[in-house]
Amino acid sequence: MLQENINIKFIAEKANVSIATVSNVINSKGRVSVETALRVKEVIDSYQYSGNLAAKNLRTRKSYLFGVVVTLLQPEGRIKNNPFYWELVSGIESKAREKSFDVVLKGIESPEELTTFITQRNLDGLILVGAKSDSPVVAKVKELDLPIVFLDSYLDESAPFQVGIDDAFGGRVATEHLLSLGHQRIALITGDLEPDSVNGRRFRGYRSALLEHRSFNQNLIFESDTSAQGGFEATESIISETNATAILSFSDVSALGVYKCLNEKGFKIPDDYSVVGFDGSYFSTFMTPTLATVKQDVGEKGEKAVDLLFLQIEDANRLKQQSRISLPVTFMVGSSTAPPRSTSR
Repeated sequence: MLQENINIKFIAEKANVSIATVSNVINSKGRVSVETALRVKEVIDSYQYSGNLAAKNLRTRKSYLFGVVVTLLQPEGRIKNNPFYWELVSGIESKAREKSFDVVLKGIESPEELTTFITQRNLDGLILVGAKSDSPVVAKVKELDLPIVFLDSYLDESAPFQVGIDDAFGGRVATEHLLSLGHQRIALITGDLEPDSVNGRRFRGYRSALLEHRSFNQNLIFESDTSAQGGFEATESIISETNATAILSFSDVSALGVYKCLNEKGFKIPDDYSVVGFDGSYFSTFMTPTLATVKQDVGEKGEKAVDLLFLQIEDANRLKQQSRISLPVTFMVGSSTAPPRSTSR
């Protein structure tokens, strides 16, 4: 039977219950026995009945839709080619589903594009990823009367709801691991290095650890696109321009490019170069050798962001309050690091 012919009356007839009972089951209201509720849900699932969501939206003035917006510095492929965003949206979607909300992911380059996106979708909330304090997109967001959470964004007190990790500690612990093995010439592959950004904070940790060992070298820093291709190209430069013995990548996806380049050039990991990534992506344990990386729980980060959105939606007074969450990171020792084999390179 076609979906448009299936309504609440049809479901009630098939389950041999009243329309009111079906409504109670759908909305989790009233007193319905477990046995009856299960029977109704089986019929609903069998006919893939979703209810009249449009009518519900008109009644509540809600779209039951969250927007996840990534501010794009490198538009082409930044989202689709980076598994970080897949894991993030998975965490957001699973948590939003508990409240019957859906999620849509969008890359945004301008305030006008953001306004159009919010208006056309009639969004009930917004999670903004990777925002910078001087971004015109952030300025536009702050003008909106909309529940908003900033994720991986180092903003001032005017952005009260933020979720992130201790990026500086992550950069430091990765560098200290390589230093503890005896590496002094540690090349860095990073995205754009801006002070109040994820990469900027990770760089602080990297730099402070090296300065303490008097090993910091500006010539070992390579800014590139956060992608496997960016990691590959940066590694080519590291091989030809430096005498580094280790490579630290501020993303696991860039580390994929590091592996490919080193393998194609005939170098062995970790014999010739030790390699460390950042994120703890699911694929890091499938790399050969397994990638040593700074582990963050990307899914939990998304879940926490949704929690903060619901705080604002369910209690308007929370809009005036502040809640900032910083999740811990851990270092995962893999097989991609070892003491430098020689000091001649």
